[in-house]
Amino acid sequence: MTRVRAIAHWATAAMLAVAAAALANLALAFAPLADIWAAHRPGAEPSALAGTVRIVIALALAASLTAAAVAAWGWHARARANLVAFGVSDRRVITGSVGRVPRLRRSMVVLTWVFRGLVLAGAVATVLGVLSGLDNAGEIGHVRHLAAAGEPVDRALVAGLFGRQLVLRLPGAALLVGAAGAAVLLIARTTSAQYGRIARLRTAGGTIRE
Repeated sequence: MTRVRAIAHWATAAMLAVAAAALANLALAFAPLADIWAAHRPGAEPSALAGTVRIVIALALAASLTAAAVAAWGWHARARANLVAFGVSDRRVITGSVGRVPRLRRSMVVLTWVFRGLVLAGAVATVLGVLSGLDNAGEIGHVRHLAAAGEPVDRALVAGLFGRQLVLRLPGAALLVGAAGAAVLLIARTTSAQYGRIARLRTAGGTIRE
């Protein structure tokens, strides 16, 4: 009796976690706006709130990345095990799941390379943005200290410092959002292809193990 394992729950968890991670990373890119807001309202409370926003976003990003890694691993492991149950010789989850139709295989390969390219470009842009932003780290710390102490800060300086941080971070975050979209499509299409095979197995008298 052919036995395959359901992967819908893992796929849903992976897609949601990947999307959450991309959105959290995008929110982190916009975090300098909280500093601009706090600098325009000198005082301990606004500065503390801006700091809390940064910390919460960073924790959300770490949590969603961890969840995405775990869910993606679980989904990939089950999907790959199903290929054995299906009797597919191609053990690559993406192409092995969609079958031998050339058009489908080509589209999945293209989407895979789009995903990889966006991840690489996003990672490089993010690293370059962070490294470039280190030039103003001392000034940013000084401005935050003045704002927290209730001292007035030059608004043009605030806009220039934190605006530059936003501009440096945004390209990498946007590219990684695109990568997340490609990842969601890959997971969804691969899962759909496997459930198409599962439906045929059910018709033939196979079973699904949860």
